[in-house]
Amino acid sequence: MLRSNCYRRLIALSALLLGCVSQSAVSQDFPAKPVRWIIPYSAGASNDVVARLLAQKLLLKWGQPIVIENRAGAGGTIGAGLVAHAPADGYTLLMTNPGSNAIQHVLNQQSTYAQRDFAHVILLGSAPLMLSTRQDFAASNVKQLIALAKANPGVLTGGSSGSGGSSHFALELFNRAASVEIRHIPYKGAAPAVADVASGQISLIFTTPASIFALLEANKLKVLGVSSQTRLAAFPNVPTMVEQGVHDFNDKIWFGVSVPAATPQAIVNKLNVDFNDILRGSDMKERFTALGLEVEGGSPEEFSNTINADIERLTQLVKTIKIEARP
Repeated sequence: MLRSNCYRRLIALSALLLGCVSQSAVSQDFPAKPVRWIIPYSAGASNDVVARLLAQKLLLKWGQPIVIENRAGAGGTIGAGLVAHAPADGYTLLMTNPGSNAIQHVLNQQSTYAQRDFAHVILLGSAPLMLSTRQDFAASNVKQLIALAKANPGVLTGGSSGSGGSSHFALELFNRAASVEIRHIPYKGAAPAVADVASGQISLIFTTPASIFALLEANKLKVLGVSSQTRLAAFPNVPTMVEQGVHDFNDKIWFGVSVPAATPQAIVNKLNVDFNDILRGSDMKERFTALGLEVEGGSPEEFSNTINADIERLTQLVKTIKIEARP
């Protein structure tokens, strides 16, 4: 009997050791082919800009191409659904953000995936939201915008990357904080919405600095305010919303990397280590800062905690403001 128990324990220990060796071998060989990175928003949006910056560094580190694939629509849920049901081998990444993850969970939309379908790898960075309009728009600051909106209720329009997305949440939060009525116009991604702001088709948009950087440089947009606690180093002349009398409006978005839930932990850990290594580079920090973004980094557990905290925050927000369902 004793010999039999020892034999079973030996088999279990051998299996455990073999599993550890197998996991180690998997991570050492990864990646052995091109990696697909799904961006659930249109090209030119901040998520896309960041992914392409990091993809260049990953190519040098891995010696394998990183194929950026934009799958916009439904507030980020189309692209996220693709990754949720992709092979769990580390070769399909998702650029995760509030719209494709926390907001979808809070709004309880009927989608093809749930929180449990993902393993979260790393929080890459965060960014405040900027309120931008076209250059010749009648208001040049937030106080003037509020006065204009109150004089013309329901006339001004605000674009978003999709109903229920981060920019939509920000617009509704602004409406509530400023006691105004700016109509929401949803788009399939931030880039087409920003383009329509610049051309005068809609009045304004809340979005990240990286999403409007090119149009700001081309003097096709102007920024009325930023949602951060303090002014951004890249935009020192842009006052915060609080400075302009809009309190209870301190909002920012985060973005990170997730993979299908069953992805081997060894691969999740390798992805985390490699992304952290890239983010620590001084050149990457400089690029992020120039785009009005903040480098984050950290462990998979810390990223999961960020998502869970955002879910709790947004759940409370949804109770107080009206957010329409995604089309």
